[in-house]
Formats: sequence, C-alpha cells, structure tokens
Amino acid sequence: MFRLVTALPLERAGYMDASYTQHVGGNLARGRGFTQDIVWNYLDGQKTIPQPSNLYWLPLPSLLAGISMTLFGISYRAAQLPFLLLSILPPLFAFYLARRMYARDDYAWMAGLLTAFSGFYTIYWVSPDNFTPFAVTADFALLFLALGVAQRDWKKFFIAGIFVGLSQLSRADALLLVLVAPILYFLNRQRIPSFPLLPSLLALTSGFALVLFPWLLRNYFAVGSLFAPGGTRTLFLLNYDEFFSYDVSRLTLERYLDWGIGNILASKFDALGFVLLVLVFGVWQIFLAPFAALGFWKMRARVEMQAALMYLVLLVLAMAFVFTFPATHGSMLHSAIALVAFGAVAVPPGLDAAITWFGKLRRRWNIALAQRVFRIGAVALAIFFSVYLYAQGVWLAPGVNATTPLWNQRDIEYAAIDRELDARGVPNDSPIITVDPPSFINQTERRSIYLPTESVDAIFDAARQFDARYLVLQFDKPATLRALYEGRATIQGLAPIVTTQDALGRNVTLFEITR
Repeated sequence: MFRLVTALPLERAGYMDASYTQHVGGNLARGRGFTQDIVWNYLDGQKTIPQPSNLYWLPLPSLLAGISMTLFGISYRAAQLPFLLLSILPPLFAFYLARRMYARDDYAWMAGLLTAFSGFYTIYWVSPDNFTPFAVTADFALLFLALGVAQRDWKKFFIAGIFVGLSQLSRADALLLVLVAPILYFLNRQRIPSFPLLPSLLALTSGFALVLFPWLLRNYFAVGSLFAPGGTRTLFLLNYDEFFSYDVSRLTLERYLDWGIGNILASKFDALGFVLLVLVFGVWQIFLAPFAALGFWKMRARVEMQAALMYLVLLVLAMAFVFTFPATHGSMLHSAIALVAFGAVAVPPGLDAAITWFGKLRRRWNIALAQRVFRIGAVALAIFFSVYLYAQGVWLAPGVNATTPLWNQRDIEYAAIDRELDARGVPNDSPIITVDPPSFINQTERRSIYLPTESVDAIFDAARQFDARYLVLQFDKPATLRALYEGRATIQGLAPIVTTQDALGRNVTLFEITR
C-alpha cells in the first residue's frame, strides 16, 4: 500500500535516467525495437538519429516499461507500473532473509519495514529506472550464491547466474557479483572441503551467459561489437563534465596519465569519501549506519552476510577507484540499492547488541524492554525520514536557494519552448540541443541531442553533424556557456529567440543557431 501511495502522486519521470527508460520503452511499444530518437551522450560515437539505444544504460528497465506500455498504452503511468510491482519484493526479501537467519518474527518485521521505509530511496523504488530491477535481481543473486556455498549445491550457482545476468541487464557493474562467488568459497573453504568449486563456477557463468548472450548478439548486429565502447571511455575522465564531451576521441589513457598522479589520486580519494557518504546517508539513513555495521560484524560468520559484505567492499573499491566520476553523479547511489535489504537485516542484532552494551552501564535498565522500545523507535524514525524526504521532493516548497523544482514541476519550461518551435514551423524530427534530451522528447515529442560541454566549437560541430538549428540554454549548463546564460557575453552564431522561466523562476532561453 505504501508503494502505491508513493507512486500515484508522481506524474512524470522527473529526471533523465527515468525519462530515458520511458522514451525507449515507448519505442519498444511502438514496435521500433531498442531505438532512441535522442543523443544523451556521445561516448559510443553514434552520429545519426535515430540510433541504437541502451549502449550505456542497459535494457532491462526499458524492456519492462515497453512491455507494460504495450499492454496498457504509452504513458508515464504505464511505464511506472512494473517498477511499482517489483518494489514490493525487497521488503519481502528482507523479511524472509531475517526470518531465515534469526528465526525471530520481530527481527523479520523490522528488517522488512526498514527496507520498505528506506529514506532517500523511497521516491525511486517506484520510478522507471534501474533502481528496483537491480535491487531485486542483485539481492537474489547474492542469496543464491550464499545458498550455493552453504549447501554445496552447484544448481544454486546456476540460479545465481541467472539473477546475475538479469542484474547485468540492469547495471554494468553487476559483474562485481560474479567476483563474489570465488571470494565466498575461499572464506569458507575450511568448512566445505568437498565443495565442487569448478562445476559451481561453470554453472554460475553458464546461467549468466544464458541471460546475457541475446543482448550481446543484439549489440553485435547493432554496432558491430559485443560490448559498446562508451563505458570504458568513462575511465579516463578528468571531471564529470567530460562525460558529455562531443569529441570523445580525446578521452584516452595517455591524456589521463598526463593529468598527473597527484590529481588522479586526489580525485579517487575524493570519490571514496563521497561513496562512503552515500552508504551512511543514502543507504542506511545515518542513524541506522552504526547498527548495520555492528550487525554485519556480529553476523559475519553467516554466508548470506558475507556475500553482501563482499559485494559492498567490491562496490566501494570499483566506484571510488575505477568509475570515479560517474560514481559521484549517481552510479554509486544506483548500485548501492542492492545493500538496502541486507543492511536492514543486519540492523536488529546490531541495535540489540548496542542496547545490551549500554544497558550494562545502567544497571537499572530492563534490557529486553529497552531493546523492544528502541527497535520500534528505529522503525518509527525510518518512517518519518522516508515520508519527509518523499514529501520534500513532491509537495514541500523548495527554499530560496533550491536548485531542483518539485517533482511534477520539473521540465515544465519545455512546454513553452515547444510552443515557440511550433510557431516557427520547426519539424519534430529537427533535433534541439538541450541538457536533458530524454525529458525534452517525452515532454515535446521532439528529437534532442545533448549540449556538448568541452567548448563552444564543439556545440557548433554537433549542431552541424545532427543538423540542429536551435539550442535551449537553462540553469543546468556547461561552464563554457555560463557567461552567455548570465548575460555577460554573446556568442556569434547563437541568436536569442525567446526567454521563459523554469519552475524556480530561472531563465530558460531558446537560441537559434546561425553559424
């Protein structure tokens, strides 16, 4: 019921990732296949519209949205439906896992409720994005890996491989789940001397390949290679803005090394700090973090928690030291959702242990009663934070210095831009340059390409390549256009046509490209 209550007030995707899922899902429902009528990054070197979709973001979310829109019509609500239904599973998973590990109903209910009321993630469980599909598939992958080790059963590894494959179709970093298997074996090799390691790993990779192979085959026929090249280029970014560079040929290892070891290490340790903050603030809502950590430690002998801990360590290392800049702009937040349920399962014993320790210092305490009271209090606090953060995004008026409008007011400026383009007779298949092509096409049905970030010349290069004649300049903008946005400069070849405002009263200007 809570998921339904949080889903219904959302009337639009609200951010680029979810808008992309809706856009590609709509094309699937129209029978056009995995195709996009936008360019939201240039990493894969595609130079035409339409072009193959999901060469960076993976296809499972769009496939779910497409199936739903085929059945119920092309709309945001139809795109949202499968994610709403899937979002019911993580709390049930947490309830089952806690009941399995502790044989206590009170612990199981607490774990389930903490997963349901998960703070910052509340609004994203029901959004058409990879949050929920990845959480569900990764959680089951970790569980079956653990069961495979505990029961010395290669068939569980095959099932785990199926879920790892589904996770891989949700997020590229699901490959980390494959690495969990051999680590679990070596952690438990003394207890399972007759464990069939090689058959189990073969079963895992077979299940993984079985699910992934059709998508790799599609990539080969679409772009000539099994794996799209764009993802590896993100390893060589010097800052996040370079993710949206038009000339991606400059994103090379040689250039990256020329940046200097000092800059490289500083960027990675900055990312490490951010990644840890995501775990503390995003995944475990600050106040649950110490109890989750204590619970993981207390239950470290359980193979289920070992699997989650290994994934956590691998994820932190990969995000901080490999995918450094994407990690600080959403990747860590997306991938860490797989740890919400496991963290919720770890909290009850961790909280009780903390109360026991504190109760020994206050001899008049009834420790058992205190534990029950604090468990109820922790759930109540989680409910409060979840409802407040959700309401802040959907209903509570943003402050004076806010940078993000309320959810259903995001991108409303595109309607005014669309009317001006209609008045000028601009056809829908003439691409418009914006900072959010998926949201722009969902709101206007007009093709769009991303505003290149590295230079003004790159903007004109992209405009010529895609025959784009108009550019939308708004508050979110590259540094190269800051002076133009603030009225402190003009750029030859960009002629202002009309200015409107976004939901926060900030200027949004439509420019004609005349150069």
